[in-house]
Amino acid sequence: MNKTLIGTFLILLFGCTNAENQPTKENDNNKTETTHNYGGWYCPDNLNGFPAVDLKDWKNVPVVIGRLPTEEESRNGSSLIYVNTQEHPSAKAMDIELPKLATFYNQYSKKNEVIIVIQALEIGNDSIVGFRYLNGGNGSAHFREITFITENEVANISNARFVSFDININSSYDKVWEVMTKPEYSSKLQPVFDKNNKLNKDWRTTSNVNYYYANKNKMTGEYADMLFGNWYIQNDYLINDVAYVEKFLLLRDEKTNQTNLKVVCGPFNQDFETQQSILNKWAEKIKELSEK
Repeated sequence: MNKTLIGTFLILLFGCTNAENQPTKENDNNKTETTHNYGGWYCPDNLNGFPAVDLKDWKNVPVVIGRLPTEEESRNGSSLIYVNTQEHPSAKAMDIELPKLATFYNQYSKKNEVIIVIQALEIGNDSIVGFRYLNGGNGSAHFREITFITENEVANISNARFVSFDININSSYDKVWEVMTKPEYSSKLQPVFDKNNKLNKDWRTTSNVNYYYANKNKMTGEYADMLFGNWYIQNDYLINDVAYVEKFLLLRDEKTNQTNLKVVCGPFNQDFETQQSILNKWAEKIKELSEK
């Protein structure tokens, strides 16, 4: 991994945590409150807490409306940011309808992405939103950094669908990672997604995973390494100006030495069923090779 990517993902590590022992300031009511650090979180691998959402289902995601969420609601997927009002007495929920669709430029994937805003709050002199990515995971931003999508614009967006599933593998996650990424396994996995052997011979030299979607186009970001204690791959592309992503997350069970492989790829349109079948067969082959 080059230095730029290393630096970027060091930023990500801090982006998913709250800063403690921040300096304090006086609000308008002369109450001392802690300077917040809520805007700018990026947790692309939080596929358990915030799984991928097909665009047709975006209105059905849980939200907390008209008040700040409880600590439990900030953990169960109903919201994202929990604010201690003793530290931040000025904090309050913004008076807007939720959920809302918006666009947000993701500086890590280098592309505009459609997000579902599930929280909006005012804290100090800032306005902060918490959101979930359609492709899974969550983030936060300053209110000024997002652009809401009108109802007419929503109607014109294609029905994005993500292939999203997980598979349990009776093997260590280091072994599964090896099968997924090492070139020596590519020849055994390629027939799953390239039955007609159309791929160029050098395709593996430009891929960090032994999977290949033939329609992907301009790569805008890539990552394949340990992230937050788990092996994680994320590849971002633009296909005809539409944001496409591949996410592969390995979660280990230390007691059983088993691995849960979570897969999110898309969005797909006409080829959804085809890619769903391919990715399921690919994951089954990963399981077979890892358990040998």
